[in-house]
Parts: sequence; structure tokens; C-alpha cells
Amino acid sequence: MIGLQVTAGWLDLAPGTISLDISSPYFSVDTVPGTTTYPFGLPMSPGNLRRLDFPHLRADQGERVPDLPCSFYIEGALRWVGSLVYLDCDEERGLLEYHFVADAADLASRIDGVNLPQLDLGTVALELRPDADDYALPCVRNAAFYDADKVSAYSQVLNYYRNGGYQQRPGGKRSPVVPFLRLVPLLRRVMAALGYGLSGPWLDEPETQQLVIYSDRAAEEATGLVPAQLQLNRHVPDLGLADLLVDLQKFFGLAYDFHPVRRELRIRALRDVIADPTAVSRRGGPARTTAVRSDGFTLEMELEADDELNKTLDVGWQKLVIGNGKEVISTKAGTLHTVREADPLDIDRQWLVPAVAAKGASQAFGNGDDSRCGLRLLFDRGLQLDNQGQPYPMATWGQLDFAGNTIGESTLHWDGASGLYATWHAGWLAFLARATSKERTMQFGLADLLALDPARKELADDGKKYLWEKVSLSLSTTGQPLATAAYTYRYTRL
Repeated sequence: MIGLQVTAGWLDLAPGTISLDISSPYFSVDTVPGTTTYPFGLPMSPGNLRRLDFPHLRADQGERVPDLPCSFYIEGALRWVGSLVYLDCDEERGLLEYHFVADAADLASRIDGVNLPQLDLGTVALELRPDADDYALPCVRNAAFYDADKVSAYSQVLNYYRNGGYQQRPGGKRSPVVPFLRLVPLLRRVMAALGYGLSGPWLDEPETQQLVIYSDRAAEEATGLVPAQLQLNRHVPDLGLADLLVDLQKFFGLAYDFHPVRRELRIRALRDVIADPTAVSRRGGPARTTAVRSDGFTLEMELEADDELNKTLDVGWQKLVIGNGKEVISTKAGTLHTVREADPLDIDRQWLVPAVAAKGASQAFGNGDDSRCGLRLLFDRGLQLDNQGQPYPMATWGQLDFAGNTIGESTLHWDGASGLYATWHAGWLAFLARATSKERTMQFGLADLLALDPARKELADDGKKYLWEKVSLSLSTTGQPLATAAYTYRYTRL
């Protein structure tokens, strides 16, 4: 027997069943699927009308009926925390039609149409130091940041650092302070603004901890002075929240899943899902098998659109073809060029710095305050040495410092032994390239449902290990116990 509880109390349920699909969040490239029921009717009882706040009357008045937070119980056990989504009203049958969403489907309903700059991400103190908790201040070469006619005394370097500190007027020329937010703290703030927690082993990876997001917006006010406080949502790309999650997923080969009874997004690497040998046993009926249809992959990232350096520097790292490359995995995330060059203020000083040639955003000097940059990621490698042995805060897509010493474990280019493909994608894409699809009806009770985990392989009675792509089942509102579920599996020699 199932039960639905909203903030105002328990709902009356019509006799019958509620059918639902639980989709693994791992197998869709351009979305993160979750748990959703098929439409079902709730009786228009006085209690339901009051607890649901008369949704049909609100809809008749042209209002958008908001989704209601809802807890989904099975045989007295809480299985999902999600939302009820109003669909329509069948007055003849006396039913309000809804569907219930949880996991990624619930999150998707919350972030639809919401962009990063719209979120209240808070403020932090703006300190001119390279190791702040929420942001980095790496040296970046950008000769086009300001309009040369308006700011002639410009150093051509963002966040200029020398002699152990940041210099906003090096050699009498302006160097704007441009914070690059740290990815992990930013993700935590984004999810908290949506009422979600964030966890998972990928967040604790040393390389993940070093990721920062490029910004093209200076922190300076209209006066040209740097404020004491940094408003974080002014230094994020103008990107939808759904796009942020999906683009990071495709860039790093991530696996998203959700805690079953609290709103918490968990992030792990798909490579680790494949490598995990543990499995739970499952018995069932005969299978219907679909042939392997994969014919290679093409991995693509996005270049910074306004960057003039794309016309003169190599951009071959933007794409990698694996096999015949038929399935394209394209992400709007990307990275920046880096250059080994002379400090424009001191030609005897050589360094390795990120470089871009594109107009920046600033409230000062009539520069325009509209950010134009996309989701560009870099590693903050901390203080590294220039050719004179002097430290400076270095960000890069790579793993080497100016002298060629290894200072990181991986890169943000697709190719290479330490590239994104070899580091994050190879194991999972090799699995997809060989995986058949099998549909089977399996023995499945309440304990199985409560323990269901997309990352845990299932050892079927044919002796093979599978990852499930979708589990479909019907739950009784009147007490009939759950006995079976229809599985769609993916199989290869794991």
C-alpha cells in the first residue's frame, strides 16, 4: 500500500495502482532522467481539495499551479521525497490528475528556465590573495579587455601579480581584479539555493578541487575601485542550471544520482561505476535482447566565442574522434588557450598564463557590464615560478608549469594520456560501445526498491552482471504487495 503526504497532510487515494518509471541518470547524454509516475487521479474529496489548495480553480483563473513538495511512502516506508505536478481536472470522474516526480525529474522541474545569475549565491569578502576559499585570482593575458581608446593605460593582464602580491597599478597601468569562482564551492551554493545538498567522491578528487570558472567581468565599481564584498552571481556565466549540470556531466564523464529520502545530489565518475565489481543478485524471466548499435564517438567542447585567439592558435584540442565517431557528445563547457610569453610590462620576465582576446565587462570606463563568456574551466595550480624564479598565481588547462615540471594529474583537453578522454571517459564509452540492451521481468519486492541504486550492478540468474537503465513497476493503493518489476538492462563483459 502506498501513501502520499504533502505539507498540509495525507492525501486520499483512489483504489487501483500507480505506475512509474525509475530511469538511471547515467545513460542519457543530453538530460539527466529521474523517477516519474504515469498520470494518476486523486479524488476531489474535501480533504484533498483543501490540502492541494484547489488547483483546478486556480488553473481556471489563469494561474500556474505550483508543484507541491510530496513524500511518497510504500508500506509505511518513505521511499522518495519529490513533488506533485498538477496536470488537469476530470470533473465527470471527480479526479484531479497529477504525476509525481523525484530524483532528477524533481530537480528538473525546479530549475526549468532558471539561469545561474538569477540565483542568490551570496557575497564574500574580496581579498587580494591567491588562495581564497571561493575564488581564485590567476594572472590572465587579455589585451582586448578594455577599449584602448578609453583605457590607454592598461597593463593587458588581469590580476597582475609580482613581488609577492597583486598590483592594481603595475608600472602606472591598470590591472583589473577579475575573480574566477571555484567550481566545487559554487556548485554547493547553487544546489543550496535550490534546497539541495551536494555530495559524492568526484567532489573530493584533487583535480576537481582545483577547478575554477573563467569570468570576463571585473570586480571594480563604476568609480574603478574594488569593492570590499564580492557578489558571487556577478561572476558566473549566463547559463541555465540544467545546462550547467549536463555540460559538466559530458565534459568530465559524470554520474549523477540522488539520495532517496532527502534532496541531495551525489556526483561520482562513470569510470568508477564501471570499475566497481560489487553486484546484487536478482532472479527473473527470459530476456528480449537488442543488438549493439554503437559505431564510435566524437567528443566536442566549445571554444570561447568572441576570442580572437581562436583564429591564430591551434584549436585541434576542441574535438576527439573515437572509432568511427558516429555518436557526437557535445558540451558547451570548454577551456582557454594558454601562452608562454613575456610579461607585457617586463620583457625579461617569461611566464605561462591563460590567454584570451575578447572584450571584458566592467562597470567602469563605459566598458559595458554584460558578461559574454561561456562555461570555461581551468585548473588553479596555485603559486608557480616564472623564468626568474618568482612566484605568480597560475591557472591552466594543463599539468605543467613554465619550466615543464608536472604539477597536476590531468588536463582539460580531450586527447593525451592525461586528457579528459583517457582520465574520465574511456572506461564508460568502452562499455557503451559493446553494450546490448536486455528487457526482463525480475522478482522485485519492497526491500529491492528501497535499496535500488543505479551504480550497483545486478547479477542475474544467467550469471551475467548488468547495469539497469530503467525499472518500471506498478504500486497498489489498496495493499497488494510489490512482486515484480520490468527491467531494461545494459550488458557487456564488465
